[in-house]
Amino acid sequence: MILLPGEAIKHSSKTSYKKTEGTLYFTNKRLAWCKLEEQTPTVEILHAHVHTPKVNTSADKTILKVVASTPGSNGEPVEANAPMFVWKQADREAANAERTKFVTELSILSTRRAQAASAQHSSGARPTTQGASAPDAEYGKVKIGAVPASADEIKLRQEVLAKNRDLAKVHKTLVIPGLVPEDEFWSTRRNILETYAIQSQLRKGEASSWLYLSHTIQESGNFKYTITPNVARRIFKEYPQVKRAYVENVPHAVGEKEFWKRFVASQFFNRGRTTDAYKGRDKIFDKCVDEEDAVFRDTGRFDVAFLTRLLDLTRTEEDSVETGNAPDFTMRPSTVDKKLPLIRRFNQHSQLVLQTVLNNKRRQLAEHDVVDKTLEEATLLRDLDALVPEKKVRLSIHDRTQYFASVSKNVPSTGRPLDPDERHAALEIGFDISRPLDGCGNTQRTMQALSQATHRRALQRRPNRIQELQIPEDINGAVAECHGAGTEMLRHLWALLRLPQTLARKEKADKIVAAFDGVVRHIRETIAKAKTMETKHPNLGSMVESMLQPTVESLRAGKVSFEAKMKNVQVA
Repeated sequence: MILLPGEAIKHSSKTSYKKTEGTLYFTNKRLAWCKLEEQTPTVEILHAHVHTPKVNTSADKTILKVVASTPGSNGEPVEANAPMFVWKQADREAANAERTKFVTELSILSTRRAQAASAQHSSGARPTTQGASAPDAEYGKVKIGAVPASADEIKLRQEVLAKNRDLAKVHKTLVIPGLVPEDEFWSTRRNILETYAIQSQLRKGEASSWLYLSHTIQESGNFKYTITPNVARRIFKEYPQVKRAYVENVPHAVGEKEFWKRFVASQFFNRGRTTDAYKGRDKIFDKCVDEEDAVFRDTGRFDVAFLTRLLDLTRTEEDSVETGNAPDFTMRPSTVDKKLPLIRRFNQHSQLVLQTVLNNKRRQLAEHDVVDKTLEEATLLRDLDALVPEKKVRLSIHDRTQYFASVSKNVPSTGRPLDPDERHAALEIGFDISRPLDGCGNTQRTMQALSQATHRRALQRRPNRIQELQIPEDINGAVAECHGAGTEMLRHLWALLRLPQTLARKEKADKIVAAFDGVVRHIRETIAKAKTMETKHPNLGSMVESMLQPTVESLRAGKVSFEAKMKNVQVA
C-alpha cells in the first residue's frame, strides 16, 4: 500500500471484503483495505471519521464492521454503508486475536472522538453572567428512556462512556458484540444518564482562591509575569480601577503588552508588599491608587440598613480585656498605614466571595418582620417569662415495693421471695468498673495481648477481607473487567430465564451463553499473566485465581441452568 507523508503502519492482516481477498491496514492516520497485489486502497477511513467498531459473536466466522461517517454526512455515521471485513483463517483463536488488535485501536479512536465532541460542546460560546459558566442547555430537556433514543440522548450516552472507563468496558463487552441491545443496556442505567444531565446543568461559579501573580526570574535578573486572558479577567474583577484604566487606554493610548508591563511595575500593584518593586510614578495607575483610596475613605458606601442593631461598631470607648482603661493601641495610624492596602485587599476579596450569598440574605434582612423577630429572639429572657402550668400529670407511686411485684410472681412456690435488702446485696458489684482494676496486675498488657490474639484469629478466618492485597494495577484492572463482564452477562441471562421463553429470547440467551467462553478465556489469561509475575509478587497467581474462581463457577452454573431449561421448555 502506498503510504501518505508521515504515515506508518501499526497493524496489518489478511482479510476479505465483499468476498474479495486483500489486506487490512491500520496506520497512524487511517484504516485502509487493499486488494491482493494492489497498492491503492479500495476502502479508506480516516481516524476522524471512525465512530464504532462492531464484531459478531458466532463461532463460525470472524467479522469486523466499522461504522464511520462520510464527508457528505455532516459527521453522522452511515451504518448502512459500513464496510465488513472477514477473517477466514482456520484457527479461530488466531483470527479473533488479529481482529482484537483492530477493535482495540478503533475503540480508542471512538472514545477520543466522543471526548473531543464533549470538550468542543462544553467550550462552545455561550453567554455568561458575572464570570460564571452558563449551564449546558442541550441536556436540559432531553427525554431519557425514549425508544428509539433521540440524537441528544445518544450524545449524552457517548459523553457518559467517555468519562466512565469501567462502564465503557462493560458497554464494549455487551453491546458491541450484539449480546445486549443498546436501548436495553441503558434502560437499567437511566440514573447515570439523569445524574450526568443534571450535573451538566449546574453552573460553575468563580474560583474563591486568592489571585496571586507569580513571577519567574530571567537570566538578566528581570521579573517575568505571564498574564493569560483568564488571569486578566480575574484582575479586572479584583481591581475595578484596572478594568476602567484598560478600557480608557488600550489600544489607542498604549498597547496591551505595554499596559500590563506598567501594571506589574506600578505602585498600585506592588504596594502592600514587603519591598517596593515599582519604578517611579505612572500616571495611569497612580490615578487608580487615588481612586481606590477615595473609595475606601468614603464611609457613605456602607449601607447601615443591613447591620443588625445588636452590633454597634461605633462604640469603642468601653474597657477591653487587652488594654484595660488605657487607650487602644491596636489601631494606631502610624502602625497600620503600611498594612492597610493588604487589609483592604483581603476585605475586598472576602466581599467578592460572599457577594452572591449576601445579596439574597440582604433582601430577607431588609424586611421589617425579620428584623423585629431577630431582635425579639436575641433580647428574650426565658427566666422572666410567666410560669405556665403543665398539662401533664407526673406519675407518683407511694408504695415502691410494688415495683418488683412482677418479679415475685416468677419465684417458685417452694422458694421464698427476696426482701429489698437481700435483693440489693445480690445485685451489688464489689468494685468500681469505671476505674482501672486494682490488684489485678498489668491490665494494659493483658488487653493488648487479647487484642493481638483476636486480630490474629480474625486474619486466619477471613484473610481475603482483612489482609491488604498488593496487586499490580494492570492485573487489578483485568480482574475488575472480568468481574464486570461476567456479572452483567449473568444478570441478563437470569432475567431471560425467568421470563416466558420466545424465539427471540432464546436467541439472545444463546448469544450470551456463547459469550461465556470469551469471559472464561479472559479469566484464564489473567491468571496466567498473574502467575508470570510471582517473582516480584509472591502468591499473586493463587490470589487472583481465588478472586476469579467464583465468577467461573457462576458462569458454569448459569450455562448448566440454561441448558437444563432449554431441554424442558418448549419455545413459543
